[in-house]
Amino acid sequence: MTSIGLTLPLAHGGTGLARTVRTLLARWRHARGLAETRRYLEQMDDHMLKDLGVSRAQAVFEIDSAARWGR
Repeated sequence: MTSIGLTLPLAHGGTGLARTVRTLLARWRHARGLAETRRYLEQMDDHMLKDLGVSRAQAVFEIDSAARWGR
């Protein structure tokens, strides 16, 4: 019996399933990073936000934008 091996070219550009999986993982990681950043912003006091150069209004806008988009 002959077996056929399936390899996913993850180290290179790849095509098909491998590229789709990498794209989905990259988007998931990006979304998780945004969610974590928004949680940090929500917990910061005004002094900490000022150190970052972010106003309370900007932080609230960013946090609210996540709620509007269901994230």
